Amino acid sequence: MRVPVGLWLISVLLLLLPCNPASADPIEVLWLGHATTRITTATGKVIVIDPFLTTNPKTPPEYRDLRAVGHVDLILVTHGHPDHTWDLVELQKLTNAKVVANYEFGRNLATMGLINEDLVIAMGKGGSVEPLGRGIKISMVPAEHSSSIDFTEFGLRPSGSASMRYGGGGGDPVGYVIQLETGFTIYHTGDTAVFGDMALIQKFYRPDLALVCIGGFYTMDPEQAAYAMTELVKPKMVIPIHWGTYPVINRTPAEFAKALAGSPVQMLELVPGQAWKF
Repeated sequence: MRVPVGLWLISVLLLLLPCNPASADPIEVLWLGHATTRITTATGKVIVIDPFLTTNPKTPPEYRDLRAVGHVDLILVTHGHPDHTWDLVELQKLTNAKVVANYEFGRNLATMGLINEDLVIAMGKGGSVEPLGRGIKISMVPAEHSSSIDFTEFGLRPSGSASMRYGGGGGDPVGYVIQLETGFTIYHTGDTAVFGDMALIQKFYRPDLALVCIGGFYTMDPEQAAYAMTELVKPKMVIPIHWGTYPVINRTPAEFAKALAGSPVQMLELVPGQAWKF
């Protein structure tokens, strides 16, 4: 049987079109204050970064009940400070999510019996994993900051020093690049200063969206963050995070927007509890 040329051409074109089953639903990025972010992918996978909700002064009241976060498949931890991990253990137990962290911090979570070893992915900078299946890749990238374990946060008292609060075992601070099913790529800086090798994040990952600390004192301020985004990372869009939670991190998105003036990078200003869809 001879197939009409028009029908044959349509069939070929359909085969050549990219198969993208994830296109039905938008990607949602929900900022919950400080560095805490919930990402819902196009196929409904949920990733939470740096869960700090119940004692976060900027968390919307409804999200101080961790059940309001909903289903979570994966938790990413940028470093061990309590303003990034305060609700890590409780949220993990509530959702049975897998946890990705730097090697030392991740191993210590398991060794201390805080999280089941089978659910901890303890990895290193430069590595990538696909814990949610093929199509969603998590890459751990450098950050310039510090990291430690707050023993009191986990109900522990280090031997030999009843007054000691912070200790080792936090490993190195990191950021994350999240490559989603649709090809959309998100870079979460974690807590960091600006550093020249951010240019490699642009070279290797070309992020569409960056979640960028701007508060100053502990991290980049708006001017440094604007330089990092405009000259080094070069994402299409940025969301400022890690500002205004405490008096000492008092720099603002308005200052960030001013420092970005004339840049092709688009700033999206969210308030805690606000989501943006892509």
